[in-house]
Amino acid sequence: MRRPLIVLGMILLIQVSVFAQQDRLVGRWEGKIQSLQGERPTTVTFKKEGEAYTGRMPGLRPDSEIQLKDIKIDGDKVTAVADVETPQGSITINYTFKLEGETMTGQGALDIGGQSISFDISLKRASTDPASAAASTPGQAPAQGQQQQQRRPSVPQPQQKQSIDYFVGQWTYKYVGRESALAPAPRECTLSFTKRADGKTLDGVATCKSDGKAYKDSFVIVYDDATKMMTVAERLGSGVALNSRADWTSPISIRFTIDPVKAKGQSLQLRRTISIVAAHSFTIAEELSEDGGPFVRLGSAVVTRVDAK
Repeated sequence: MRRPLIVLGMILLIQVSVFAQQDRLVGRWEGKIQSLQGERPTTVTFKKEGEAYTGRMPGLRPDSEIQLKDIKIDGDKVTAVADVETPQGSITINYTFKLEGETMTGQGALDIGGQSISFDISLKRASTDPASAAASTPGQAPAQGQQQQQRRPSVPQPQQKQSIDYFVGQWTYKYVGRESALAPAPRECTLSFTKRADGKTLDGVATCKSDGKAYKDSFVIVYDDATKMMTVAERLGSGVALNSRADWTSPISIRFTIDPVKAKGQSLQLRRTISIVAAHSFTIAEELSEDGGPFVRLGSAVVTRVDAK
């Protein structure tokens, strides 16, 4: 009779030891992200290597992932950082969670063009086994029913339909950057677009103010719905005329190829990317090459709709 009792005691001791060693964070966590674009499912997995934690979650594009770094636990507070490549360049997302038993709630926060954006995250531990956390690495099949979640973005990915009607209306923005021969900076502008009767052409006017001085830029945009390409003619308040072609084949970004110009004795080449954030917001990022030099960051803006469509 003593031997079964001894064996049972050893089993209980092992179970207690395993429970005591179970890390509060390691494992697979499942939940939802809530932002202005709506609610989406997500997953986060944590592993511990030595004294350091590593983590990952689905990326901005299908079959990609975000690596979490600088993961720290301080009492019930968990923090992490992720660097994410976007059409505007690399952005940093700072995550802060409150860890309570088998649940974590918190936020991700980032800055785009001087505008702070945050989104809420709620998670529940789905597995405490580190091996299950490693089972969803790219190239391996995730557990049944989890594949779709693995491919969902951690930051809601906008999918606005390409249409000239997207821009029709009034917008406002603050451009943050450096002054150039093209335009002053920083500047605050109100941007208005109206559609012509042909249904494919926009007339635009930007009424801007910089250092107390007002000026206007004007635009004519022609959009080809079949090719998702635009031709753009701009007349800047500085007197410079810009002609460009813009590729909108991706629903999340518009990339401009702008003809070189001369202004104030300089040869200038501007590069611009518009990223579609939502129905009510898009961002602009610009780079400039001066006299054949390398492209360097010129400035950026978050453009927000101020009228109701």
